[in-house]
Amino acid sequence: MAKLAINGGNPAVTDWVPNRWPIFDDRDRQALLDTLESGNWCCMWSENSKVAQFEKLFAEYIGTKYATCVNSGTASLELAFRSCDIEPGDEIIVTAVSFVASASAIVLAGGVPVFVDVDPETYQMSPNAVEAAITDKTRVIEAVHYGGYPVDMDRIGEIAKKHNLFIVEDCAEAHGTEWRGKKVGSLGDIGGFSFQMGKNLTCGDGGVMTYSKDELAISCYSYSRYGNVPGGERYVHYVPAGNFRMSEFLAALLVVQLSRHVEQTDTRYRNGEYFAQELEKIGGISALKREPRITKRGYYFYFLRYDSSKWGGIHRNKFREALAAEGVHTGTAHNDPIYMNPAFQNIKRSLLYGSKMDYAKVHCPEAERIYNSEVIAMGKDFLMEKGNVDRIIRAIQKLRDNIDELTKLN
Repeated sequence: MAKLAINGGNPAVTDWVPNRWPIFDDRDRQALLDTLESGNWCCMWSENSKVAQFEKLFAEYIGTKYATCVNSGTASLELAFRSCDIEPGDEIIVTAVSFVASASAIVLAGGVPVFVDVDPETYQMSPNAVEAAITDKTRVIEAVHYGGYPVDMDRIGEIAKKHNLFIVEDCAEAHGTEWRGKKVGSLGDIGGFSFQMGKNLTCGDGGVMTYSKDELAISCYSYSRYGNVPGGERYVHYVPAGNFRMSEFLAALLVVQLSRHVEQTDTRYRNGEYFAQELEKIGGISALKREPRITKRGYYFYFLRYDSSKWGGIHRNKFREALAAEGVHTGTAHNDPIYMNPAFQNIKRSLLYGSKMDYAKVHCPEAERIYNSEVIAMGKDFLMEKGNVDRIIRAIQKLRDNIDELTKLN
């Protein structure tokens, strides 16, 4: 008689606790109502605006001198690159795996993305691959803390210093992540965050740049607000720039959401560490490398490394299918390499300003292998309930206990 649900048995998980996200209550409602009734719906130049209030709070939280809010995470990256004074055709090194905006923001700023392979133990950009990709056209290293796992900022910092390069941290999925006790977004020259609805700090949509260098304060602000400067005259513009301001309503939500964020991050981190320890007892499927320099993980994705050789050779996709039948649904996140997307395979040459880059010829073997046969991804929300972690462990353990039946699915 079949024991596995994929073969007709009873599923291991029938009591999953649904996760609500975003989390909100009367404080959020009141913040929106107060903003509505204030009549001040646009941040403009008031130091008493909700945007200014959140910028101050967020800079203090991240550990930077400044924060400048914008209307999306993509905009935070585009304007960060512009603030690094890149010229058309300058190269920016970026990981092969992330959400497409990590690379499209480079193109929007006039740069040329140079994709590099990942470390198989961390799924983050390989420092060795970064250094090998540097040319005389390289201007910036974009350190994408993909899924909330931080890049090796020790090595990236050394490489950037050696070659006189800017570091822009893409923290869109890493709010609360720490490297050696310092939060991402404070480790490079500029950090870019997203507040899109799924992120672990959200207002529906929006973004922010974080930085400490005084010389960046004017450029980051100016590029986001029509070329104005802080404290300057309203109709005096110093650079041709667009409007990327965040609305007062979104900032009002963020002020309240930030008050919950630390506790939520701690809960996910604690349950994430527990999950990793329990997976080790099962074998054949593991969390990403446990790195002592990572002092906090602000999870967006929880990545599992599946080893088919430890599961009778059954392919990762069939394993995921069997796990779903047991009541645990998973994905592969953004691990299909960005350069394989039609946006880059078919990119107009005019967007690359004379560069001879041909993304059809780019090949990052580790990134492609991981996407094709190894990675299993889960969204952050299950980590808010330790019971749901136990339910996932229960389902994986059931597959392990019935591996003979599982291998017959091949």
